[in-house]
Amino acid sequence: MLALAGAVALLSGWGIQAAQAAPGDISAVKIAWSDATHTKIRISWSETTPVANSLTWMTDSQMVTAIGSTTAGGPNELVVGTGSFGPSVEAAAKNWIVVSDPAGDEARSVDFDTFVYYQADVQLSFAPDGTLHWTAAPDTVPDGTPGDPLDLPKAYRYALRQRVDNDPAGMYDCKDVPASAPTSSRTGVVPRLGTASALVLDISNEWGTSATDAGFVETTAALTIAAPTATQYGTSTTFTGKLTAGFMFIRGMPPFCDQQLEPRAGQTLTLQARPIGATAWSVVGSVQTDVNGNYKLAVKNQGAREYRVVRATIASRHTSPFGGDTAAYGGSSASKVVRTSTRVRSAKFIAPVINYGTKPQAYLWVDPAGSQRAALQFKNASGAWQGVMHKTLSSGRGIATFAWNRRGATQFRWWVPGSTTSGGLKVDPVYTAAFTLTVR
Repeated sequence: MLALAGAVALLSGWGIQAAQAAPGDISAVKIAWSDATHTKIRISWSETTPVANSLTWMTDSQMVTAIGSTTAGGPNELVVGTGSFGPSVEAAAKNWIVVSDPAGDEARSVDFDTFVYYQADVQLSFAPDGTLHWTAAPDTVPDGTPGDPLDLPKAYRYALRQRVDNDPAGMYDCKDVPASAPTSSRTGVVPRLGTASALVLDISNEWGTSATDAGFVETTAALTIAAPTATQYGTSTTFTGKLTAGFMFIRGMPPFCDQQLEPRAGQTLTLQARPIGATAWSVVGSVQTDVNGNYKLAVKNQGAREYRVVRATIASRHTSPFGGDTAAYGGSSASKVVRTSTRVRSAKFIAPVINYGTKPQAYLWVDPAGSQRAALQFKNASGAWQGVMHKTLSSGRGIATFAWNRRGATQFRWWVPGSTTSGGLKVDPVYTAAFTLTVR
Protein backbone atom coordinates (compact mmCIF):
# COMPACT_ATOMS: atom_id res chain seq x y z
CA MET A 1 0.00 0.00 0.00
CA LEU A 2 2.81 2.36 0.88
CA ALA A 3 4.42 1.78 -2.47
CA LEU A 4 1.16 2.41 -4.26
CA ALA A 5 0.47 5.50 -2.22
CA GLY A 6 3.93 6.74 -3.03
CA ALA A 7 3.43 6.08 -6.70
CA VAL A 8 0.10 7.94 -6.65
CA ALA A 9 1.72 10.86 -4.85
CA LEU A 10 4.57 10.95 -7.35
CA LEU A 11 2.17 10.87 -10.29
CA SER A 12 0.15 13.60 -8.61
CA GLY A 13 3.31 15.68 -8.28
CA TRP A 14 4.10 15.19 -11.93
CA GLY A 15 0.62 16.27 -12.83
CA ILE A 16 0.92 19.47 -10.79
CA GLN A 17 4.30 20.22 -12.33
CA ALA A 18 3.00 19.59 -15.85
CA ALA A 19 0.08 21.92 -15.23
CA GLN A 20 2.36 24.69 -13.97
CA ALA A 21 4.71 24.38 -16.95
CA ALA A 22 2.28 23.51 -19.67
CA PRO A 23 3.76 24.30 -23.05
CA GLY A 24 2.34 27.28 -24.88
CA ASP A 25 2.68 25.66 -28.28
CA ILE A 26 4.59 28.66 -29.69
CA SER A 27 4.54 29.15 -33.45
CA ALA A 28 4.65 31.69 -36.24
CA VAL A 29 7.44 33.93 -34.90
CA LYS A 30 7.41 37.02 -37.07
CA ILE A 31 9.79 40.01 -37.29
CA ALA A 32 9.04 43.39 -38.84
CA TRP A 33 9.98 47.04 -38.48
CA SER A 34 7.78 48.76 -35.95
CA ASP A 35 7.66 52.11 -37.80
CA ALA A 36 9.12 54.09 -40.66
CA THR A 37 12.17 55.18 -38.69
CA HIS A 38 13.59 51.66 -38.84
CA THR A 39 15.05 51.94 -35.37
CA LYS A 40 12.91 49.28 -33.66
CA ILE A 41 11.81 45.76 -34.51
CA ARG A 42 8.46 44.21 -33.58
CA ILE A 43 8.67 40.52 -32.74
CA SER A 44 5.34 38.68 -32.59
CA TRP A 45 4.27 35.06 -32.27
CA SER A 46 1.33 32.78 -31.71
CA GLU A 47 0.74 30.35 -28.83
CA THR A 48 -2.19 28.14 -27.86
CA THR A 49 -1.83 28.72 -24.13
CA PRO A 50 -0.88 32.12 -22.63
CA VAL A 51 2.44 31.74 -20.84
CA ALA A 52 5.41 33.91 -20.01
CA ASN A 53 7.94 33.99 -22.79
CA SER A 54 11.64 34.66 -23.11
CA LEU A 55 13.20 36.04 -26.27
CA THR A 56 16.73 35.25 -27.34
CA TRP A 57 18.82 36.57 -30.18
CA MET A 58 20.95 33.84 -31.74
CA THR A 59 23.56 33.83 -34.49
CA ASP A 60 25.31 31.25 -36.59
CA SER A 61 28.51 32.18 -34.74
CA GLN A 62 27.04 30.54 -31.59
CA MET A 63 26.29 33.86 -29.91
CA VAL A 64 23.24 33.72 -27.63
CA THR A 65 21.87 36.95 -26.14
CA ALA A 66 18.72 37.45 -24.08
CA ILE A 67 16.80 40.45 -25.46
CA GLY A 68 13.61 40.48 -23.37
CA SER A 69 10.63 38.66 -21.92
CA THR A 70 6.84 38.89 -21.65
CA THR A 71 4.27 37.89 -19.05
CA ALA A 72 1.54 35.32 -19.51
CA GLY A 73 -1.11 38.04 -19.49
CA GLY A 74 0.71 40.33 -21.89
CA PRO A 75 0.53 40.48 -25.68
CA ASN A 76 2.53 38.02 -27.71
CA GLU A 77 4.92 40.62 -29.02
CA LEU A 78 7.99 42.61 -28.05
CA VAL A 79 9.42 45.76 -29.59
CA VAL A 80 13.22 45.88 -29.46
CA GLY A 81 15.60 48.63 -30.62
CA THR A 82 18.23 47.75 -33.20
CA GLY A 83 20.85 48.64 -30.60
CA SER A 84 20.02 45.35 -28.88
CA PHE A 85 21.56 43.53 -31.83
CA GLY A 86 24.40 45.68 -33.04
CA PRO A 87 25.84 45.85 -36.54
CA SER A 88 27.70 43.06 -38.26
CA VAL A 89 30.41 43.53 -40.85
CA GLU A 90 29.85 40.03 -42.17
CA ALA A 91 27.20 40.06 -44.89
CA ALA A 92 26.78 36.28 -44.72
CA ALA A 93 26.24 36.19 -40.95
CA LYS A 94 22.77 34.87 -40.06
CA ASN A 95 20.64 35.92 -37.09
CA TRP A 96 17.29 34.75 -35.78
CA ILE A 97 14.99 35.24 -32.81
CA VAL A 98 13.94 32.34 -30.57
CA VAL A 99 10.78 32.65 -28.46
CA SER A 100 10.57 30.07 -25.64
CA ASP A 101 8.48 29.29 -22.57
CA PRO A 102 9.37 27.80 -19.16
CA ALA A 103 8.45 24.30 -20.33
CA GLY A 104 11.06 24.41 -23.06
CA ASP A 105 8.71 24.87 -25.96
CA GLU A 106 10.19 27.28 -28.51
CA ALA A 107 9.99 28.57 -32.05
CA ARG A 108 12.24 30.68 -34.16
CA SER A 109 11.98 33.45 -36.74
CA VAL A 110 13.37 33.38 -40.22
CA ASP A 111 16.99 34.36 -40.69
CA PHE A 112 17.90 38.01 -41.02
CA ASP A 113 21.13 40.01 -41.23
CA THR A 114 22.40 43.12 -39.43
CA PHE A 115 25.01 43.99 -42.03
CA VAL A 116 26.72 47.38 -42.14
CA TYR A 117 29.25 47.92 -44.90
CA TYR A 118 32.78 47.87 -43.48
CA GLN A 119 35.31 46.95 -46.13
CA ALA A 120 34.76 50.17 -48.00
CA ASP A 121 37.55 50.96 -50.43
CA VAL A 122 38.07 54.64 -49.65
CA GLN A 123 39.99 56.53 -52.31
CA LEU A 124 41.83 59.76 -51.55
CA SER A 125 42.47 62.25 -54.33
CA PHE A 126 43.54 65.86 -54.69
CA ALA A 127 41.40 68.23 -56.72
CA PRO A 128 43.02 70.84 -59.01
CA ASP A 129 42.42 73.49 -56.35
CA GLY A 130 44.54 71.52 -53.87
CA THR A 131 41.70 70.25 -51.69
CA LEU A 132 41.77 66.62 -50.59
CA HIS A 133 38.69 64.50 -51.28
CA TRP A 134 37.57 61.09 -50.06
CA THR A 135 35.34 58.73 -52.01
CA ALA A 136 33.95 55.45 -50.68
CA ALA A 137 33.20 52.58 -53.00
CA PRO A 138 29.55 51.49 -53.14
CA ASP A 139 28.29 48.44 -51.26
CA THR A 140 28.21 45.65 -53.82
CA VAL A 141 28.36 42.84 -51.26
CA PRO A 142 25.68 40.18 -51.94
CA ASP A 143 22.84 39.96 -49.42
CA GLY A 144 23.52 37.06 -47.07
CA THR A 145 19.82 36.56 -46.24
CA PRO A 146 17.91 37.65 -49.33
CA GLY A 147 14.25 38.35 -48.82
CA ASP A 148 14.29 38.57 -45.03
CA PRO A 149 11.49 40.76 -43.59
CA LEU A 150 13.95 43.39 -42.39
CA ASP A 151 15.67 43.92 -45.71
CA LEU A 152 15.76 47.55 -46.82
CA PRO A 153 17.30 49.17 -49.88
CA LYS A 154 21.01 49.75 -49.32
CA ALA A 155 21.27 53.27 -47.92
CA TYR A 156 24.18 54.51 -45.85
CA ARG A 157 25.28 57.69 -44.17
CA TYR A 158 28.95 58.58 -44.12
CA ALA A 159 30.89 60.70 -41.66
CA LEU A 160 34.65 61.22 -41.71
CA ARG A 161 36.89 61.62 -38.68
CA GLN A 162 40.53 62.72 -38.59
CA ARG A 163 42.49 61.04 -35.82
CA VAL A 164 45.40 63.21 -34.67
CA ASP A 165 48.05 63.24 -31.97
CA ASN A 166 46.46 65.23 -29.16
CA ASP A 167 49.74 65.59 -27.27
CA PRO A 168 52.77 65.84 -29.56
CA ALA A 169 54.95 66.27 -26.45
CA GLY A 170 54.78 62.56 -25.80
CA MET A 171 51.62 61.18 -24.15
CA TYR A 172 50.46 59.53 -27.38
CA ASP A 173 46.87 60.62 -26.89
CA CYS A 174 44.49 60.32 -29.81
CA LYS A 175 41.96 62.99 -30.61
CA ASP A 176 39.21 62.56 -33.18
CA VAL A 177 38.37 65.68 -35.14
CA PRO A 178 35.06 65.51 -37.05
CA ALA A 179 35.78 66.22 -40.69
CA SER A 180 32.23 66.20 -42.03
CA ALA A 181 28.64 65.93 -40.89
CA PRO A 182 26.88 62.65 -41.72
CA THR A 183 25.85 62.63 -45.36
CA SER A 184 24.32 60.21 -47.80
CA SER A 185 26.98 61.17 -50.34
CA ARG A 186 29.85 58.73 -50.80
CA THR A 187 32.34 61.57 -51.25
CA GLY A 188 33.47 64.63 -49.38
CA VAL A 189 36.31 67.01 -48.56
CA VAL A 190 39.02 66.30 -46.00
CA PRO A 191 39.76 69.56 -44.15
CA ARG A 192 43.43 70.49 -44.05
CA LEU A 193 44.55 70.49 -40.43
CA GLY A 194 48.24 71.19 -40.95
CA THR A 195 49.14 68.03 -39.08
CA ALA A 196 49.40 64.35 -39.89
CA SER A 197 46.28 62.27 -39.31
CA ALA A 198 44.66 58.89 -39.74
CA LEU A 199 41.27 58.94 -41.44
CA VAL A 200 38.33 56.95 -40.12
CA LEU A 201 35.10 56.71 -42.12
CA ASP A 202 31.98 55.94 -40.06
CA ILE A 203 29.38 54.14 -42.19
CA SER A 204 25.88 53.90 -40.73
CA ASN A 205 22.58 52.30 -41.63
CA GLU A 206 19.55 51.06 -39.71
CA TRP A 207 21.70 48.61 -37.72
CA GLY A 208 24.31 51.03 -36.46
CA THR A 209 27.77 52.23 -37.42
CA SER A 210 30.97 50.56 -38.55
CA ALA A 211 34.30 52.36 -38.58
CA THR A 212 36.49 51.89 -41.64
CA ASP A 213 40.19 52.75 -41.79
CA ALA A 214 40.19 55.25 -44.63
CA GLY A 215 43.88 56.02 -45.09
CA PHE A 216 46.50 58.42 -43.81
CA VAL A 217 47.29 62.08 -44.39
CA GLU A 218 50.96 63.05 -44.46
CA THR A 219 52.52 66.50 -44.28
CA THR A 220 55.72 67.97 -45.66
CA ALA A 221 57.40 68.94 -42.43
CA ALA A 222 60.63 70.30 -43.92
CA LEU A 223 62.21 70.64 -47.34
CA THR A 224 65.65 72.22 -47.52
CA ILE A 225 67.78 73.54 -50.38
CA ALA A 226 71.47 74.39 -50.60
CA ALA A 227 73.59 75.59 -53.52
CA PRO A 228 76.58 77.85 -54.21
CA THR A 229 75.92 81.58 -54.08
CA ALA A 230 77.20 81.97 -57.65
CA THR A 231 78.61 79.80 -60.43
CA GLN A 232 79.95 80.52 -63.89
CA TYR A 233 77.67 80.84 -66.87
CA GLY A 234 77.13 77.51 -68.63
CA THR A 235 78.63 75.42 -65.84
CA SER A 236 76.86 72.94 -63.63
CA THR A 237 75.24 74.11 -60.40
CA THR A 238 74.54 71.40 -57.83
CA PHE A 239 71.55 71.62 -55.50
CA THR A 240 71.25 69.45 -52.40
CA GLY A 241 68.76 69.14 -49.58
CA LYS A 242 66.51 66.87 -47.59
CA LEU A 243 62.80 66.04 -47.33
CA THR A 244 61.26 65.35 -43.93
CA ALA A 245 57.64 64.23 -43.69
CA GLY A 246 55.19 64.14 -40.82
CA PHE A 247 53.07 61.00 -40.52
CA MET A 248 50.75 59.41 -37.97
CA PHE A 249 51.94 56.34 -36.11
CA ILE A 250 48.88 54.64 -34.64
CA ARG A 251 48.63 51.32 -32.83
CA GLY A 252 46.60 49.42 -30.25
CA MET A 253 42.99 49.33 -29.13
CA PRO A 254 42.10 51.75 -27.78
CA PRO A 255 44.59 53.38 -30.12
CA PHE A 256 47.52 55.55 -29.19
CA CYS A 257 48.71 58.17 -31.66
CA ASP A 258 52.12 59.64 -32.25
CA GLN A 259 52.88 62.13 -34.98
CA GLN A 260 56.42 61.37 -36.12
CA LEU A 261 58.87 63.14 -38.38
CA GLU A 262 61.17 61.11 -40.56
CA PRO A 263 63.13 61.42 -43.81
CA ARG A 264 60.97 60.41 -46.74
CA ALA A 265 62.57 58.18 -49.36
CA GLY A 266 61.59 57.69 -52.99
CA GLN A 267 59.74 60.99 -53.34
CA THR A 268 59.86 62.98 -56.56
CA LEU A 269 60.93 66.58 -56.09
CA THR A 270 60.85 69.30 -58.74
CA LEU A 271 63.46 72.04 -59.03
CA GLN A 272 61.88 75.29 -60.16
CA ALA A 273 63.49 78.57 -61.18
CA ARG A 274 62.52 82.10 -62.09
CA PRO A 275 64.34 85.34 -62.93
CA ILE A 276 65.19 87.36 -59.85
CA GLY A 277 62.24 89.60 -59.07
CA ALA A 278 59.80 87.65 -61.28
CA THR A 279 56.69 85.88 -60.03
CA ALA A 280 56.18 82.86 -62.28
CA TRP A 281 58.16 79.66 -61.69
CA SER A 282 59.23 77.18 -64.34
CA VAL A 283 60.48 73.61 -64.00
CA VAL A 284 64.17 73.02 -64.67
CA GLY A 285 64.59 69.46 -63.38
CA SER A 286 63.35 66.69 -61.11
CA VAL A 287 64.96 64.22 -58.74
CA GLN A 288 64.00 61.45 -56.32
CA THR A 289 65.03 61.36 -52.68
CA ASP A 290 67.32 58.57 -51.54
CA VAL A 291 66.77 56.20 -48.60
CA ASN A 292 67.71 59.00 -46.18
CA GLY A 293 65.42 61.56 -47.75
CA ASN A 294 68.32 63.41 -49.38
CA TYR A 295 68.46 64.67 -52.95
CA LYS A 296 71.16 65.98 -55.28
CA LEU A 297 70.52 67.60 -58.62
CA ALA A 298 72.81 69.45 -61.02
CA VAL A 299 71.53 71.92 -63.63
CA LYS A 300 73.20 74.23 -66.10
CA ASN A 301 73.59 77.84 -64.99
CA GLN A 302 71.97 79.97 -67.68
CA GLY A 303 71.87 83.26 -65.81
CA ALA A 304 71.07 84.58 -62.35
CA ARG A 305 67.90 82.97 -61.04
CA GLU A 306 65.96 82.22 -57.92
CA TYR A 307 65.43 78.52 -57.21
CA ARG A 308 63.22 76.39 -55.02
CA VAL A 309 62.45 72.68 -54.61
CA VAL A 310 58.82 71.59 -54.63
CA ARG A 311 57.10 68.43 -53.46
CA ALA A 312 53.74 68.08 -55.14
CA THR A 313 50.59 66.93 -53.38
CA ILE A 314 49.99 63.31 -54.23
CA ALA A 315 47.60 60.54 -53.23
CA SER A 316 49.00 57.02 -53.48
CA ARG A 317 46.73 53.98 -53.69
CA HIS A 318 46.90 51.37 -50.95
CA THR A 319 50.16 52.53 -49.37
CA SER A 320 49.01 53.17 -45.81
CA PRO A 321 49.88 50.65 -43.07
CA PHE A 322 46.33 49.26 -43.28
CA GLY A 323 46.21 49.01 -47.06
CA GLY A 324 44.34 52.27 -47.63
CA ASP A 325 45.48 55.34 -49.50
CA THR A 326 48.12 57.79 -48.35
CA ALA A 327 47.60 61.44 -49.19
CA ALA A 328 50.67 63.64 -48.87
CA TYR A 329 50.38 67.41 -48.80
CA GLY A 330 53.20 68.98 -50.75
CA GLY A 331 55.40 71.88 -49.87
CA SER A 332 58.29 73.95 -51.10
CA SER A 333 61.68 74.91 -49.82
CA ALA A 334 62.78 78.44 -49.16
CA SER A 335 64.05 80.19 -52.29
CA LYS A 336 67.75 80.24 -53.08
CA VAL A 337 69.36 82.87 -55.35
CA VAL A 338 72.23 81.63 -57.47
CA ARG A 339 73.99 84.39 -59.34
CA THR A 340 75.91 83.93 -62.56
CA SER A 341 79.39 85.20 -63.36
CA THR A 342 80.77 85.53 -66.85
CA ARG A 343 82.72 82.42 -67.70
CA VAL A 344 86.23 83.05 -69.02
CA ARG A 345 87.13 80.35 -71.50
CA SER A 346 90.50 81.84 -72.43
CA ALA A 347 92.46 85.03 -71.68
CA LYS A 348 96.00 85.15 -73.08
CA PHE A 349 98.41 86.60 -75.61
CA ILE A 350 98.54 84.93 -78.97
CA ALA A 351 102.32 85.14 -78.61
CA PRO A 352 103.23 85.62 -74.94
CA VAL A 353 106.90 86.38 -75.82
CA ILE A 354 107.64 88.99 -78.52
CA ASN A 355 110.50 91.13 -79.73
CA TYR A 356 110.70 94.80 -78.93
CA GLY A 357 108.74 96.82 -81.48
CA THR A 358 106.29 94.01 -82.25
CA LYS A 359 102.61 94.66 -81.52
CA PRO A 360 101.17 92.12 -79.08
CA GLN A 361 97.76 90.54 -79.57
CA ALA A 362 95.64 89.93 -76.45
CA TYR A 363 92.96 87.26 -76.89
CA LEU A 364 89.70 86.85 -74.97
CA TRP A 365 86.96 84.19 -75.15
CA VAL A 366 83.99 84.30 -72.76
CA ASP A 367 80.49 82.96 -72.20
CA PRO A 368 77.84 84.08 -72.75
CA ALA A 369 78.90 84.63 -76.33
CA GLY A 370 77.78 88.22 -76.67
CA SER A 371 79.09 91.60 -77.76
CA GLN A 372 80.46 92.71 -74.43
CA ARG A 373 82.83 95.74 -74.49
CA ALA A 374 85.81 94.35 -72.59
CA ALA A 375 88.65 96.43 -71.17
CA LEU A 376 92.29 95.35 -71.31
CA GLN A 377 94.36 96.40 -68.29
CA PHE A 378 97.99 96.08 -67.23
CA LYS A 379 99.73 96.34 -63.87
CA ASN A 380 101.97 99.42 -63.77
CA ALA A 381 105.24 99.89 -61.92
CA SER A 382 103.31 100.98 -58.82
CA GLY A 383 101.37 97.71 -58.78
CA ALA A 384 98.06 99.32 -59.81
CA TRP A 385 95.94 98.16 -62.70
CA GLN A 386 95.76 100.64 -65.52
CA GLY A 387 93.67 100.67 -68.68
CA VAL A 388 95.14 99.96 -72.09
CA MET A 389 92.16 99.82 -74.50
CA HIS A 390 88.61 98.49 -75.02
CA LYS A 391 87.54 95.74 -77.34
CA THR A 392 83.98 94.92 -78.39
CA LEU A 393 83.63 91.17 -78.60
CA SER A 394 81.97 89.25 -81.36
CA SER A 395 80.11 86.13 -80.17
CA GLY A 396 82.12 86.35 -77.00
CA ARG A 397 85.53 86.46 -78.70
CA GLY A 398 88.00 89.17 -79.60
CA ILE A 399 91.66 90.01 -80.26
CA ALA A 400 93.11 93.36 -79.25
CA THR A 401 96.26 94.49 -81.09
CA PHE A 402 98.14 97.45 -79.62
CA ALA A 403 101.57 99.07 -79.46
CA TRP A 404 103.76 98.12 -76.51
CA ASN A 405 107.32 99.34 -76.15
CA ARG A 406 108.20 98.27 -72.64
CA ARG A 407 110.81 95.58 -72.26
CA GLY A 408 110.49 92.82 -69.71
CA ALA A 409 107.52 90.94 -68.28
CA THR A 410 104.23 92.73 -67.64
CA GLN A 411 100.97 91.33 -66.27
CA PHE A 412 97.70 91.96 -68.08
CA ARG A 413 94.04 91.13 -67.44
CA TRP A 414 90.65 91.66 -68.99
CA TRP A 415 87.62 93.19 -67.33
CA VAL A 416 84.42 91.80 -68.86
CA PRO A 417 81.25 93.77 -68.13
CA GLY A 418 77.97 92.16 -67.07
CA SER A 419 75.42 91.19 -69.67
CA THR A 420 71.87 90.03 -70.14
CA THR A 421 71.02 86.79 -71.88
CA SER A 422 68.41 86.51 -74.60
CA GLY A 423 66.11 85.13 -71.92
CA GLY A 424 66.53 88.26 -69.82
CA LEU A 425 68.80 86.71 -67.16
CA LYS A 426 71.62 88.72 -65.65
CA VAL A 427 75.27 87.71 -65.87
CA ASP A 428 77.72 89.45 -63.55
CA PRO A 429 80.98 91.13 -64.68
CA VAL A 430 84.30 89.46 -64.06
CA TYR A 431 88.05 90.07 -64.10
CA THR A 432 90.10 87.39 -65.76
CA ALA A 433 93.12 85.89 -64.12
CA ALA A 434 96.38 87.76 -64.89
CA PHE A 435 98.39 86.65 -67.93
CA THR A 436 101.91 87.78 -68.84
CA LEU A 437 103.53 89.42 -71.86
CA THR A 438 107.33 89.31 -72.14
CA VAL A 439 109.11 91.74 -74.50
CA ARG A 440 112.71 90.94 -75.44
